Amino acid sequence: MNGIPELSGNISVTVWFDYSCPHCHRGLAWLDTLSGELPLTIDRRPYLLRPDAPLNTVLAQERATETASPSQAESGRRPPLAPLGAQPAAEPFSSRSLSTVLVHEATAFAKDHGKDREFYLEVSGEYWRGGADLGSIFTLRRSAIKIGLDWSVMWPALESGHYRARVMEEHRVAVERGVKGVPSYLIAGKMYTGGVGLDALRAALEEAGSDR
Repeated sequence: MNGIPELSGNISVTVWFDYSCPHCHRGLAWLDTLSGELPLTIDRRPYLLRPDAPLNTVLAQERATETASPSQAESGRRPPLAPLGAQPAAEPFSSRSLSTVLVHEATAFAKDHGKDREFYLEVSGEYWRGGADLGSIFTLRRSAIKIGLDWSVMWPALESGHYRARVMEEHRVAVERGVKGVPSYLIAGKMYTGGVGLDALRAALEEAGSDR
């Protein structure tokens, strides 16, 4: 009666993304919006846009807090990035950490503790609205604490590299599956990659739900 197909069950969506990709930022926001309309289960998985970038040295960052001023240690902030479609911000993207491995490791920890959505939303907001460095442990710590993750447990996992192999393996598997860019969505066995608009995403999800 309302023009929306009757859905017969939960719709599973696997989405490969990288935090530094503006199209992922937009696409994941659309998925979040659609999750309020449709019964979605969203599985966010890492795809590294710069897999060969130098890895983050978290131990060196932690030790740097001993000499940093309180404001430096706690902020970890830089000038905000420009909104999508706006003029570039004062500080270029290139001045931030190139590797996103560490933030994906932190996301894997959050996922294991049932808070990957909350962590994703917090960190992506820090990056796109606040200009925070994705490779900074100060950004990760601030976001983790804000959503209720235990940093005293999270930090040793990051320091030891516990999640690094998992992130790299998930990236490798994505490449093997044919993921060549992000965002990439796997919906009912069909892959959708790149600038998939809100209406196209909704249609793909409704089709998948009505076929179940």
